[in-house]
Formats: sequence, C-alpha cells, structure tokens
Amino acid sequence: MKFTLSWLKDHLETDASLTEIVERLTAIGLEVEHVDDKAGLKPFVIAKVLTAVQHPDADRLRVLTVDTGDG
Repeated sequence: MKFTLSWLKDHLETDASLTEIVERLTAIGLEVEHVDDKAGLKPFVIAKVLTAVQHPDADRLRVLTVDTGDG
C-alpha cells in the first residue's frame, strides 16, 4: 500500500518524524518496504498539451503547444 506522509499524519495525532513513524510501524509488525523522497522529482515539470499538429517536414512527428502553468 502506498500513501503520503501528510495523509498518514492526517489520520494520526503525532508530531513524530518520518524515521520514528517507520520504526513504529515496523515494531507493530508492518513491513515498510521503502520510503520515496518526492524531492527527487523537483526537476520534472507537468504540462497540459494544448495543441498537437503534424510536423511540416516529418510524417511521424507532431509539434506540440504545452502549458506548464508558469505563465
């Protein structure tokens, strides 16, 4: 099962750190396989494709207009 730390803290009354929570979950018999740090995704940008038109010089390519939401 995957869930975020913020979701877990919404359901627990705790100020425990991530490490403490992982240790306690393991102590009660739950296996914590791994913890992903979403900060590693910071270089990625999510964008919405606005248009997709055929590339003028290539049959298998399209030219996209995208909106990244940053103006």
